[in-house]
Amino acid sequence: MYDLLSPIAIKLGTQHARRLAALSMKLASVVGTKPPPSALRRTVMGIDFPGPAGLAAGFDKNGRLYPCLSRLGFGFAEIGTVTPEHEPGRSHGLAAVTANLARYRLPHAIPLGISISMNRTSHPDRMAQDYLACLGGIWQFADYITINLGVRAGPDLHLTENRPVLQAVLGAVKSEQARLAVSSGIRRPIVVKVDQARRNAGDALACVLEFAFDGLILGGKGSQQAILSTLEQTARKMPDNTPVISVGGIRTPQDAQDRLRAGAALIQLYSGLLESGPRLVDRINTNC
Repeated sequence: MYDLLSPIAIKLGTQHARRLAALSMKLASVVGTKPPPSALRRTVMGIDFPGPAGLAAGFDKNGRLYPCLSRLGFGFAEIGTVTPEHEPGRSHGLAAVTANLARYRLPHAIPLGISISMNRTSHPDRMAQDYLACLGGIWQFADYITINLGVRAGPDLHLTENRPVLQAVLGAVKSEQARLAVSSGIRRPIVVKVDQARRNAGDALACVLEFAFDGLILGGKGSQQAILSTLEQTARKMPDNTPVISVGGIRTPQDAQDRLRAGAALIQLYSGLLESGPRLVDRINTNC
């Protein structure tokens, strides 16, 4: 049934395809599937991941889908991206997301990442404050936190001319991470997402490495060969025990295998789920 409906939904647009995939995931979770084989377990950033395949941010914007994902073979999930204030079509806002997450029991069935960013309308002088507001608001709910630098129709922090703003944001986040770890008694790993397809992505990556975050999410677009080449080069540049998470264009178990062999510690799925539905996760777990 999904094979029949997904091409139609995709032609109607990404949001229609995402809704169809989300519905199929909820239905499939009632039956459930096999958990990832024990051989796929891994410890990344001090967190135990049952498997390498996770849900990418943007698919489950407010965490409503998250409770069913462990029954579909996902090794983790990243929700959001969360912004301080509600933005139609993008974020339900910090207060709405945290109210939803407060209903979930701890510890989580699978690791929960939460992606955060600033509002599109925020002035550059307020960008750091936007990230800090989200960081403090979701600290108690996340297993790890992602700093999403990409904001459509907003300032592009990948650009060289915005490097002072990027440095201010990342420096403020690192300081707040240390403060929250002391005040809460819990240290949350923080990763930064860099889009390798953006202009000056290399400059942004260099800036991220300066601040020694716990990991990197490398977004990919273009040919698989180009994505793998950049992933391999980036993984070699990372300090010891600093993982790279690969996202973008993973549509088949072979794509997943290639990313892991190229140096990714974990992978995140989005477009492949729109095309194949939840069975893609089980196929990856079986073939990796």
